[in-house]
Amino acid sequence: MERPGKRWSFKGEKKKWRPCDYIKLSKFDKMKKTLIILIGIFYCYNSLAQNKDAETLKKMNADWIASYVTRDSTTMSRIFADDLVLTNPGGRAMSKKEILKSLMSPNQQFLSTKVDTVSVRLFGNIGIIDAKITGVVKVDDKTITSRTCYMDVYEKRKGRWYAVAAHVTSLDPN
Repeated sequence: MERPGKRWSFKGEKKKWRPCDYIKLSKFDKMKKTLIILIGIFYCYNSLAQNKDAETLKKMNADWIASYVTRDSTTMSRIFADDLVLTNPGGRAMSKKEILKSLMSPNQQFLSTKVDTVSVRLFGNIGIIDAKITGVVKVDDKTITSRTCYMDVYEKRKGRWYAVAAHVTSLDPN
């Protein structure tokens, strides 16, 4: 539809009339439009940051579980906050120091560990891992295959994630 009146044209072509050509935006409307665009950009940035944090926590979880087999106390020390509390399947609360000490126990050795499932949820500077693992452990010369599920809570402190709490539950019937 052509609207009567003088029209600018390029290379001899007439410009088509569009309803938005005659809508004047007030300063308030322009500010609203700009604000909506900025919120969209912030949302996209925040979503990308959360994806990065979720991948970081999955990697830390995998490193933590693999550390049992290799008895890598350095990796565990890096992941654990100094105030970490882990509740084991027997219901005993253990500190970072106690966990690292039990890792080196000659009575118990992890032969293999496998993360079966893992999910990550983020709530600002708090991350929660829910996972299930299968492990083969040698305890007092007996080899045992066990399945456990656990929930680890991570907190982002000064830009870095640390495990601050964990609860492990045995899935074995015994």
